[in-house]
Amino acid sequence: MAHPQQRIDGTGDTGDTGDTGDTDRYHCIDGDGDGRVPIRALLAEPPLRGRLLGGEAGLGRTVSWCLPLSEVRLPAVADGATLPRDLSGVAVHLPTTALAGAEEPGRLVAELDLRGAAALLAWPPPEGPGPLPELAGAARAADEARLPLLLLCVEADYRVVSRLVGQKALAQTSHVLEYSARVHRALAEVLARGSGIPAMVRAVAGLARCPVMVMDADGETLAYARFGSPGPDPGEIGGLLAERLPELRVPRDGFETAVGLIELDLRRESSSEVTHVMIAPIVVGGDLYGRLVLIEASCPPDEHDLAQHRVIAEHGATLTGSEMLRQRSIRAAEERAKGDFVESLVHGRFADPHELEARARHHGFDVAGRFAVLAVTAAALLPTGRRDERRAAAVTRIAQAVEPMAGRWTMAAAVGTFVVVIRQISDGDGHADPLTEQDAVAHFAQQLHRTLRPHLGDDVRVTSGRSGHGAAGVAASYYEARVAMGLARHTGASPVCGYDDLRVYAALREVAGSQEGRAFAREILEALRRVHSQTGDLEQVVIAYIKSAGNLNAAARMLKLHRNTMLYKLDRASRALRMDIRAADTQFMVWLAHHIDTLASVTGALSDELSPPAEDVLAV
Repeated sequence: MAHPQQRIDGTGDTGDTGDTGDTDRYHCIDGDGDGRVPIRALLAEPPLRGRLLGGEAGLGRTVSWCLPLSEVRLPAVADGATLPRDLSGVAVHLPTTALAGAEEPGRLVAELDLRGAAALLAWPPPEGPGPLPELAGAARAADEARLPLLLLCVEADYRVVSRLVGQKALAQTSHVLEYSARVHRALAEVLARGSGIPAMVRAVAGLARCPVMVMDADGETLAYARFGSPGPDPGEIGGLLAERLPELRVPRDGFETAVGLIELDLRRESSSEVTHVMIAPIVVGGDLYGRLVLIEASCPPDEHDLAQHRVIAEHGATLTGSEMLRQRSIRAAEERAKGDFVESLVHGRFADPHELEARARHHGFDVAGRFAVLAVTAAALLPTGRRDERRAAAVTRIAQAVEPMAGRWTMAAAVGTFVVVIRQISDGDGHADPLTEQDAVAHFAQQLHRTLRPHLGDDVRVTSGRSGHGAAGVAASYYEARVAMGLARHTGASPVCGYDDLRVYAALREVAGSQEGRAFAREILEALRRVHSQTGDLEQVVIAYIKSAGNLNAAARMLKLHRNTMLYKLDRASRALRMDIRAADTQFMVWLAHHIDTLASVTGALSDELSPPAEDVLAV
């Protein structure tokens, strides 16, 4: 691990620094391992100790090479033509006569600035240096362009200056690589131990000697570590960064991705102070997993600290991404194994009792306990993208943590387009009270709905089956929860309901499954469905009339029909049925046929997906 006082000279910023007072600006940084040296650092070298003629505001620019003017000067360029920007990081060594003798002293300066030159090194040739007053125009142009213009001594010819710049650039590269290796080795040791993201963040904070936080791709803070004093509130910093997330992304091939290492000045409302942060995107396989944020201890930060922090942020983001990928893989494997077990339980898909017993022992499932199954459905659970898949996985974890109780086993998993929750109601000691168990299931369903509603929206629905014994009871309860889910959609039942709440359908379950029951429902309802009407379905009219307890006006308001139209439709229904619809027996027959048909349609849709569990397999 590098000593905290080890210095790295260089900022890696290819543009001029300018005024940093604007807290709404940010800039991208390419990194410090490219061997660039600040012009300010070169001024301390004896061959370059000359008078700075102009462009002091650009001393933060960096240089990696030096070229003579004869090699970079372009032939005459037509007015309005675009100059190639090919001098980034290059210091141009030129004789003073090239500036002093120009018809327009500022034209050459402007041309080299447009091409991205880092600095101009004016050298007076030994045979006769130009008079200094004649460089005043070039100095003014350098100030306007913020391009450093240095007047060298006679001994600082191109050979001396180019060798000096090359040596400094190579030394800078070697120094940065050595420090990078030390940082990478220190963080790799944390990654090898598998201590998790909090430990990685603490290690980064120790290297950077400043607070560090990790945010996920959606702006939620995953871990925070402070260094020394308490520092700024991580919640406030996270909130400010979350507001700026749209600025920190750029479109690429139709997707949003991070723009690279970023520095931001954030103004905190709590203290009216400005906090400088450095943000490194955590990208794995082209996907943005999150961001590593280094919160500088002072604003403006020290250039040496910034240089070190850029190296730390680069390696820290890479290794934090590896840790996030490892944890995500482990979590995905655990959820997949958990989901496979839940799916096998609810469908009764075990090869033999020995497989059931072995897998139950691994997951802590008590084969002698009593369990109830709850099904959660919502539009937000429909898979339309990776974000929705992550939401479903997060919802299963939240559902599994609802009302934890000692000795009560709960497991949740995504099955298809809904979430299945298996809840242990009792240990199956033979003293179970059906009413007590029913109340416990209803209470848990209400708590589950209350917890998941903020995450899934107002259309979330929770249905439950009755409690049952062991794995066979889980399969039977799941079937009932699915039936209740289908019936709730057809009947507009409460968002939280159980199979017992639809008691009339439960009583008709065997009738709806028999040939006689289905034939009866078909005979009654087809008589109404055969009659076509321009103003609505006769079956719908009759059902509304029955639900209104024979109140003609109430049924008309429910269907938004005129009272006379309602009378006309009821007369047509009576003729179609060959019975008076106002008679109680006729209404009961239509009501019974409608319920049998609804139950048959729901259970028929489940017949292809669900099969009755094999009792000899599920019994242990």
